[in-house]
Amino acid sequence: MRGKRGFTLTEILVALAIFALGGTAIMALFITNIRLSRQAMDYTRAAEITRNARSLMTQAVSRPIVVGDNDRIYQFSYPGTSLTLDPKQYREQFEQSATTSGVPDEVGGSAVANSIFFRLPTEPFNANALTSAGERMVVKLPSNGLQGNGSPRSWESGDPLVFRFKPDMLRRSGALDGLDADDRMAYQFDLQVRRSVLRAGLPKQDGTGGMQPLEDLFVVHIRVYKGFEFNPDVQNDPYFEWDFYVSATR
Repeated sequence: MRGKRGFTLTEILVALAIFALGGTAIMALFITNIRLSRQAMDYTRAAEITRNARSLMTQAVSRPIVVGDNDRIYQFSYPGTSLTLDPKQYREQFEQSATTSGVPDEVGGSAVANSIFFRLPTEPFNANALTSAGERMVVKLPSNGLQGNGSPRSWESGDPLVFRFKPDMLRRSGALDGLDADDRMAYQFDLQVRRSVLRAGLPKQDGTGGMQPLEDLFVVHIRVYKGFEFNPDVQNDPYFEWDFYVSATR
């Protein structure tokens, strides 16, 4: 028994240091994996929103609505979105308990109220000329939304800044309690439409030189946000942006 010896203090300290370094590395891998998974989930949701918005915008610009003599407007709506819903206010008002008896049927407004009309920009896009007087080069949705007769639309609480997703049926039924990390209400988006600068393979007919522009081709720029702050003092930066082309029917 006297010939057996245990670990020395130095050996124990060295072993603890090795375990500490290994544990730190493993924890760093877990944290990195969680962050990448969260980022992948956000981009997946943003890609879904972009894909749906592109399909809906393509349908919208292919169905002009003629008002007046020869004024064409277009209608855009994204099912399940609202122009007025405040996610924070909704949670504070209706999710203090598991019951949803007080949730209105048309939370966030009806589909008709959240449908907007717009005119396509007529001025050729010029990034250097985008001033306060050059806003007609870009149509911003939903803030530049019109009424069905083509007149400007007035909003009770100021111009809407983004399309906000309304709570789904699981949340409204009480099956979801609290904030889900991938809650659709956490995402918002807006659109900007401008004329394309692409040219056809034919020269201009006026003899001024240059190639003929593609008059009916437009660029739609979508910006997707997460946790949009409805505060004029906050600068909201999108975490996902994308451009896609649509061809309008005149």
